Amino acid sequence: MTTAAPASRAWPLLPNSVSKPQRAIRLVVHGRAGGDVPVALRRLCQSVHSRRQAPVELEVLTGGPTPARSDESLWLVPMLLWPGSHARIDVPMIRTRLRTEGQNVTLLPFLGAWTSWWTLVARALQLHPSTGVLIHHPLRPGLADRFLAQLSVRLGRPLVSFDQWPEYERQHPDAQPLTLALAPNRMTESLGEAGEWPPLLDHPLIRQGLIDLLVSLP
Repeated sequence: MTTAAPASRAWPLLPNSVSKPQRAIRLVVHGRAGGDVPVALRRLCQSVHSRRQAPVELEVLTGGPTPARSDESLWLVPMLLWPGSHARIDVPMIRTRLRTEGQNVTLLPFLGAWTSWWTLVARALQLHPSTGVLIHHPLRPGLADRFLAQLSVRLGRPLVSFDQWPEYERQHPDAQPLTLALAPNRMTESLGEAGEWPPLLDHPLIRQGLIDLLVSLP
């Protein structure tokens, strides 16, 4: 995926608005302490904006609320990989707040629910040894279990929670940790870029594919 596909193909379930100006996009990102946003996410916004010619904004979960743009409609796009409390609780609250402020908001599913996203990750994984184990952010048991089991099958790799990795490594000393994180965080810094597997937005194939998907939103 090197160029943006027509919206009708990249987003078959969304209404096509070719005749209308493209909507603004607001990306919901986790951020780091104090609302700091990694460079990779800021560059993603800039790249999408330059090709789409419409506003691309950030809503940072660790920062203060970003004011609404009442003069425009927007896509609210959660850049979240997992079906945790941020995706289930925080994002709907953001949508409600923006609508209360007069914004015309359409909420997309969180990034980890996109089949096209995991297709990009699977392609990048083909370049890495089969001993690689995917390390994910810890999630509460229950709701996420089925999601993780299906994802493990799809990617053809074991998925191990970050807090369970030390025990897994003791039992599988040859295993290579491959962290599933969009941008640098505590998990990637702790494990390092083992086997030249950096945060996902630093993979050229994954980054470009995500840009194409966001640009092709109607």
